[in-house]
Amino acid sequence: MKKSYTGWIVVIIIILGLALPFHYVFYKNDYDFTMFPKNEMTFSNTFLTDEDIDGLIKRYNDASFFEKQAINSEPLMRKLREKGIIIEKGLFDK
Repeated sequence: MKKSYTGWIVVIIIILGLALPFHYVFYKNDYDFTMFPKNEMTFSNTFLTDEDIDGLIKRYNDASFFEKQAINSEPLMRKLREKGIIIEKGLFDK
């Protein structure tokens, strides 16, 4: 009986070890995804979907000038911009 619990614990540790250090971004459809390292090992924003990215964009668009500066300095937002997942449009861009 102890061996089965030990096996499960090892599997969980391996899964956490693989999942925690990266952001996994699923977008456009179920088969497109990208992954990139996190700055910190946390559970937050480990898996991101189109809805999560749309929420980040909406939060940015609804923010004041100073709030936008703070959002731009967030590590996740910087990484998403670096990877080209979020792009900034100007007033006259279509």
